[in-house]
Amino acid sequence: MLFKLIKELPLMFVIALIIWAAVLWIFYKNTQKTNGSFFQKHRSTIIALLLALVLTLTDIWLFVSYIPTNFKKNPVTDSTQLSPDLALDSTWKDSSQVTVSTAAPKDSLKKTDTTTIKQTGKTYITKKASIKFYSKGPGEDIEATNSNVACSFNDVTGNLKFTGLIRGFQFENELMQEHFNDKDYMHSEKYPKTSFTGKIVLPANFSIEKDGNYTVTVEGPLTIKAVTKTTKVSGTIIVTGKKISLKSIFKIKRNDFNINIDEVAEELEITVAAAFN
Repeated sequence: MLFKLIKELPLMFVIALIIWAAVLWIFYKNTQKTNGSFFQKHRSTIIALLLALVLTLTDIWLFVSYIPTNFKKNPVTDSTQLSPDLALDSTWKDSSQVTVSTAAPKDSLKKTDTTTIKQTGKTYITKKASIKFYSKGPGEDIEATNSNVACSFNDVTGNLKFTGLIRGFQFENELMQEHFNDKDYMHSEKYPKTSFTGKIVLPANFSIEKDGNYTVTVEGPLTIKAVTKTTKVSGTIIVTGKKISLKSIFKIKRNDFNINIDEVAEELEITVAAAFN
């Protein structure tokens, strides 16, 4: 990260170099004087030193303040760009059809009766689900959370979908957040979304009418940086007072999704949570 700053903001170091070069020049000129005491000859040198310290501290302060606001390559200037509405599409409200065939008796002339039953259930949708990832890095741990993730869940079909914007992940360190969105990391300008579409295997005793914690598995395609891989994870459905929440903690390998950064551990821990009111 330090080398990235040096590469992107050489101006700070150039300014500091000019300031202290001026101090050295004043000191050199004063040493050429033959008359007067040391203090008399170097009065201007001392003033220049004090002024240089003030200017250097100001330079560093501007550098630190300038980074988060003006030096982002692709700053998000409109808060609506992080809205989960951008992640929604026509597939959020789903239904499932089950075909039931009733065979006629062997000696009967009647044809087989085929009935199509449309299972709709109820589709719960939230725009405030969260995806958190954690990685232990060589210098410091890397952790970020996106709390504006769109999620849908159907309590009959088990269909589940998560979609989040890459730029929605928030870091405590703004420099790390900038680096996260760069083209050499997540390249959020080219790959703005991450998504998962799967089907939860609902247990036989699952009911929205019955409070409890239901251990489930879900399997489906996970897409990150335009790479899609079938992923199977376990999780928990929590029903409390006819309200549903979902949670799952699992790991993925960054190389599987073209995240080739040595600063990040090979495995990323992902925590997904959604609460439907």
